[in-house]
Amino acid sequence: MSTIELCQRVQDAWVSRLVAESTWGYPIVGALHVLAMALVGGAVLAPHIRVLESVEVRWIRRIGLTLVVVTGFLIFASGAVAYYGSTSFRIKLGLLVLIALNAMIASRRNRSTSHSAIALVLWVAVIFTSRGIAFF
Repeated sequence: MSTIELCQRVQDAWVSRLVAESTWGYPIVGALHVLAMALVGGAVLAPHIRVLESVEVRWIRRIGLTLVVVTGFLIFASGAVAYYGSTSFRIKLGLLVLIALNAMIASRRNRSTSHSAIALVLWVAVIFTSRGIAFF
């Protein structure tokens, strides 16, 4: 099965159609996705500005990341074939891989301000490329 065929199957799934075809499904999932990204971004920065204890930040980060992944998949699933053809979408996926690598490196070493700065820049780039998906 090719990637485009897989995307078509994902797009044809009942949950994908539910999000794509309902009046409020896509806007609600999109809003939750943006809120979850803000939650993750805040959790990434919080340890360096000493707003929250590390245990709370870990849980906030996990919950936020879970919400980002679930809502992101629902958004992707609602138009998988179109997203597959989008250059902005592919750049976004590459940036997400870089974010994951940065997080893995930071967890193996003492987390430094540079890891947070890199994460912040990458998340901002993800947000810009996400908007690019809608327009390019």
